[in-house]
Amino acid sequence: MATSYSANNGQNEEYTFDAFEDGSSKLVGEQQLTKLNQFAVDYAQQIWKIEEALDETLNEVWDINIDPVSIYNKPHEQLDLIELVKTDHKIFNKVMLVFSSICNQARILKETAENKFYSPLTVFGEITGESSEGDVQIEVGKLLPFMIDLSAFVNRCYSLIRNIVSQFASIYQPQKNIHTQFFKNVHLQAVYYSMIDIFSVLINLDSIITQNTALDSSWGRYLRMVKSVKQEPNKYSVSGEEDKLWQLEKLLLSLKGQLLEGFIFQSCIQQEFDFPGVIDVKGNKVLKAEFQYNVKVLWSMFGTKIMDSSELNLRERFPGFMGLYAFYIALFKDITDKSFFKQVWEVTKRVPMVSINVNVFWFPSDFIQQLMPGMIKIIGGSPNHMEIRRDYLRIVDKEFSGRVKSYYLQVSRWMVRMESSQTRTGTLWDVSLSKVSQIVQGVQLSYHISHLLKTMIGLHMHLTAPLKSSDVRKLFQCAEMLKSIENTFHRRSAMISAHISMMVQQLTDIINEKLNVVRSKYSGRSNYSEIELDVIVALSLCSDLLCGVATNERITVIRLCLNVIYQSNILKENDIEELRLHIKRLEFISDIGKIVKGSCDCSILFWSRDLFPTYLQFLYQNPSQATSLQYTLTGLKDVLSVLDKAIHVDNAKQQLIDVYRNEMEEMIDKNIIQPLGKDVETDLRLHIHAFLNIEEKDPFKTGIKEFGKFLELKPLRFFDRTIDIKSRISHYLDQTFYNLNTVALFDWKTYSEMRNMAFYKYGLQLLEVHLPGSTLEQGLDVLEIMRNIHIFVSRYNYNLNNQIFIQRSSNSKTLNTINITHISNSIRTHGSGIMNTTINFAYRFLVQKFSIFSEFLFDDQIKSKLYKNIKYFRENKEQLNNMYPSELVTELERDIRQLGVSETGLTFLDHFRLLITHIGNAMGYIRLVRSGGLHYCSNAIKFVPDLKKIPKFQDLTTKDALSPETIQASTNLDSIIHNLSNNLSEGTEYFKMLVNVFATEFRNIANQHLKNFYIIVPALASNYIDHMINSKDKLFKKSKAIGAEALSFTDDGFAIGLAYILKLLDQNKDFDSLHWFDRIQLKCETDQKRMLAEANAKGIKEDQNHLAIKKIQNFQQEYELFKYSFSGSRIFFKD
Repeated sequence: MATSYSANNGQNEEYTFDAFEDGSSKLVGEQQLTKLNQFAVDYAQQIWKIEEALDETLNEVWDINIDPVSIYNKPHEQLDLIELVKTDHKIFNKVMLVFSSICNQARILKETAENKFYSPLTVFGEITGESSEGDVQIEVGKLLPFMIDLSAFVNRCYSLIRNIVSQFASIYQPQKNIHTQFFKNVHLQAVYYSMIDIFSVLINLDSIITQNTALDSSWGRYLRMVKSVKQEPNKYSVSGEEDKLWQLEKLLLSLKGQLLEGFIFQSCIQQEFDFPGVIDVKGNKVLKAEFQYNVKVLWSMFGTKIMDSSELNLRERFPGFMGLYAFYIALFKDITDKSFFKQVWEVTKRVPMVSINVNVFWFPSDFIQQLMPGMIKIIGGSPNHMEIRRDYLRIVDKEFSGRVKSYYLQVSRWMVRMESSQTRTGTLWDVSLSKVSQIVQGVQLSYHISHLLKTMIGLHMHLTAPLKSSDVRKLFQCAEMLKSIENTFHRRSAMISAHISMMVQQLTDIINEKLNVVRSKYSGRSNYSEIELDVIVALSLCSDLLCGVATNERITVIRLCLNVIYQSNILKENDIEELRLHIKRLEFISDIGKIVKGSCDCSILFWSRDLFPTYLQFLYQNPSQATSLQYTLTGLKDVLSVLDKAIHVDNAKQQLIDVYRNEMEEMIDKNIIQPLGKDVETDLRLHIHAFLNIEEKDPFKTGIKEFGKFLELKPLRFFDRTIDIKSRISHYLDQTFYNLNTVALFDWKTYSEMRNMAFYKYGLQLLEVHLPGSTLEQGLDVLEIMRNIHIFVSRYNYNLNNQIFIQRSSNSKTLNTINITHISNSIRTHGSGIMNTTINFAYRFLVQKFSIFSEFLFDDQIKSKLYKNIKYFRENKEQLNNMYPSELVTELERDIRQLGVSETGLTFLDHFRLLITHIGNAMGYIRLVRSGGLHYCSNAIKFVPDLKKIPKFQDLTTKDALSPETIQASTNLDSIIHNLSNNLSEGTEYFKMLVNVFATEFRNIANQHLKNFYIIVPALASNYIDHMINSKDKLFKKSKAIGAEALSFTDDGFAIGLAYILKLLDQNKDFDSLHWFDRIQLKCETDQKRMLAEANAKGIKEDQNHLAIKKIQNFQQEYELFKYSFSGSRIFFKD
């Protein structure tokens, strides 16, 4: 194939391609994959940077209540109405002044009710709940002046309604006069809106008071107390005050009848409006026709916009609209228009419930049932109000999730546009118009979201219907969106303030442009009718008022003027509707701060705080949404303005706000902080102990919780406190790690690694526990070991290489160890002088042990056997190749075993080996003390720069003629440094001292029986090897029946004890002449070869003989380890 390809292309054969793959294609593919991977990484980093930038912008919450500076945009009118309403038409001035004053008073009364009366009535009885007898009376006593003010306020509302009706009756009547001619075709809808506001206030008061059961109950208890005091004045020391008590009781009954029984609005519409001979209201057909016309027109506009997407603050006026209709029926007794009532009823079915003030809800069907029961027959009987509400709730529940999702997308889009610094291309006029549209859109979104939130909570509370956990999350998501909108307005307040004047100017220009259409109709004429003259004056006054700031007073007069202008019939319905819209926007822009705050208010969450734990649990299960917690806390704090106005307690902030704040913090601690701390701790433990091969969790089944999202949150602001989740988790881990580490000091390294992992994985800066890493206690103290050295050497095993003693057995799960650091700490505690005392105690212990050692070798049976073995070895030395036979060792072990066995199963040879081990442990302890002393000295003198050139501080202080105390101190310092230097450089050869002390006595002719010791060493070594093999085998077995005493992996005390005794007896050469280690090496090799030969002869496979060979190899390995330990020990005793 390659040849054909070459021939066809006319190429030389040396350029033909081989038929195998040279790897170039794979390299190219890998290069492309690398580039693609790098592209994905770079793109992910760019996306992360964008998200981080947005997080800093969008998730940074400004707390409006604690910001030191904020912008207040609401304008204030500095001119009186008399100065504002100033034209050449005196009658027009008079009429405008009267009705503008009425509308202004209605607005003031509405604001007074909202700011002064709603909140104290709503929160009465909250938090404190059912107070004890006496406390309730005190609370009502504090509320009494407030209720008197409320009564005066209600009477003022009644008076204003009478005044409005009287004014209407004066201008709308059959008898013609100058006023009737002026208002012949004028419909003062602005005044009717003022009546709607007053009726809304009265209906709201009724609803707030009747739905607060604590108020009526407490008032009754207070009234009973007054009656009791009046019956027994002497008992309560108020004798002679009966008249005042009677007046107080009369006042209480009067207030109860007027305010607490739910007849505030009903009393208003049922008051007398006719004044015979002066004003005729009920019989005034012209007034009735005008009233009926305006009620239908207003209801028509209300019914059209009530559920429209552009609706804004209409639902809050729904009670007022119903009140206006009820007032019309009560005033004129007109129930003939059945079709109109059916329209009203349809609206009540579409909006069966309205939130009128935080947790107070108004139901229009109940209102109709109470005030217009006869009208119910028009719709065909008595409807089931509760079933209608349940049906409405089912619809709301079904659509709730989808609506929240839709609102979330709209709010996100709106926030991005508001946060964007880019402006639309076009003229400045277009930019300003775009900003107005964005602001209005944000408020409309907040209004609809707030209505959805309150409707869901209100209907479920009223119908006691359960909420699904998923809906609870959606409810709090609504609150998050509301606070996001409010915070966006707050952050962009500078931009809004900069554009407000331009926005107002733009709206006034639009209004003037619409009005110019009317002006053009009257321009160039000299004769005008009365109606045309009124329209021209109204146009002129509108133009003048629009030149100033858009205050409430100016807007009220403008609306009245527009009512006059509309009678010209020049403007079309669309133009009139646009004028109303622009006036509404003008009013909205002028008071945007209050409108935004009202529409984004989440005070209702205070009365739904039982749902907060469910929301926190959901949030904990979904850490990716942790950033929403700050918005929710801001929403929960909105009730501050309501609670702060409580009157029934002395200090509202202390008794109400603090209790509420502590309750919310406890919920956060219980549902977020506590489980988060435990889970973070568990996660850290799993990371650190991953080597244990713990069963891994399937992330596709259990999911992955990103706990770091909670720890990345900035400190949460809640009222006047800060909830720092990260610092609280750090404190929890610090406390937990410290407490557990003090219990289990050996885990210090584990907790140190967990602290490091907490920093790298979660960014937690944990405190160092400052525990001395597994040496909090100094181990066994030198004094304790010294006084009980006979117990110490029997309970601890010595390791020659690491210079450490390890406890043989313990009742706990841990074994104690003694090392150089422990000894150094003890010497630092007791002083270096204790080292010599320790040697003295060791000397006394060795004297006792050597006495037993001598008695064993002096025994006739032992002595005879040793003589026998020595004689045999000397006579057969050449035949044995100068190597001591292992058969003699086996025979000696058997003979000694025949002498007897102890209860523990130990032979005399075992006891003799243990004796030598104890002696070696004592020598190992002496070595450890010396090393600990050197360690102490080196640490104590490490600050001396040069040990060879140590200055004399005494000479220096004397030379400078310092005080005697200083000279004495320098002398002591010189002495201390000199001692430390000598101890560090010279040290003390304790082994040499102990050899010299005992060597003379051991080599004395009186102790001739000791000269045969070297011949028993092979038997002791074999016994020791068997002991170590047995101990290590049992160490790896899991049977609990095996005693802890039999488990060990090191016991170098025997090696050092054996080397010490051979040195004392000067028998090192005698023992070396036995060539015992060579014999063991030869025996192991011979045994292995023999077993392999036998296996081959019998046809046994190598695997079947593996255990036997392995046993020999283990035996040989243990002997080699002993040989190394023994050889190392002999070095200590070389001359």
